[in-house]
Amino acid sequence: MKVGRVTVLVICLAAGLVRAQNTPAPGQAPLSAKAKHKDTGVTNVPRSNVPRPAPEFLWASVSGKVKRLKDVEGQPVVLIFATDPQQKEFKKQVKNITRFYKGLVERKALFFVAFTKETGVITGSDVPFVVLPDPLAAADAYRVGDFGIAVIGPDGNLDYATDKIIPGIKIINVMDNSYAIQSQERRE
Repeated sequence: MKVGRVTVLVICLAAGLVRAQNTPAPGQAPLSAKAKHKDTGVTNVPRSNVPRPAPEFLWASVSGKVKRLKDVEGQPVVLIFATDPQQKEFKKQVKNITRFYKGLVERKALFFVAFTKETGVITGSDVPFVVLPDPLAAADAYRVGDFGIAVIGPDGNLDYATDKIIPGIKIINVMDNSYAIQSQERRE
């Protein structure tokens, strides 16, 4: 048993050493910050350097693998909080998203929903929502009541959050003016 614990300790220490070697000196940006995303052309601003890092949330992929928000870095995320699929505000928000779905797909947006009281089938839209398995934890992390929407930039920054229904074009405008894009434009 002690040999197993020592092995685990050595592996953890080695992982920490590798992480420390890849960590930049204070004031220096990591190498990955200079890389551009192939699909969006947006410079990758590390999560630690964004002004409002979005709280993590989890879901299971189709294959059953647990995924996290950081796993989709490089793509904008639309996260809606609602009590259930029949909630009036949720239906209106989905309708607004559906109207501008093509533009959102062009921006490679991903769509998530956290039903805080009752889950069910989302009707009246072809938008592929991923339903979060732990909606209450996500709602607590985002400090949301019965309804809310968050737009998370490709860099993991919480670019916009509200408890109001917003037009689909507003979501597109937020994505087109995300923190990552504004940061890149300032550098150019």
